[in-house]
Amino acid sequence: MAATATGSDGVGGADGAAPVLEETFTSAVRLRICAYLSGCEEADFKAVQEYCGLSQPNLSKNVTVLAERGYVEVGKVASGRYTKTRLRLTATGQSVLDAHVAALQQIVDSARAHRTRG
Repeated sequence: MAATATGSDGVGGADGAAPVLEETFTSAVRLRICAYLSGCEEADFKAVQEYCGLSQPNLSKNVTVLAERGYVEVGKVASGRYTKTRLRLTATGQSVLDAHVAALQQIVDSARAHRTRG
């Protein structure tokens, strides 16, 4: 699931290891979905769709990928005559998202440090 960012540019942590990026979040859409869900306990499918500016099929496809990896749970809630789809970021999803964001920050910090030395 996770991919390691590698290269000869010296980007890495204090121990010299390259930051670990989650391959699933290399899609800006999936990253945006999980970032949105991280700010709430759960969200209506339509609210996520509007926030991300996606069509229903595109959001559905990306949510399926996230659900298959155990990052998002999909639930159905009765609402009058209709059923609403609710999305929730799982604890695993939150943990992987946090690690991905930390790895991105590490890359940015390393680039800034490199720029000030050069």
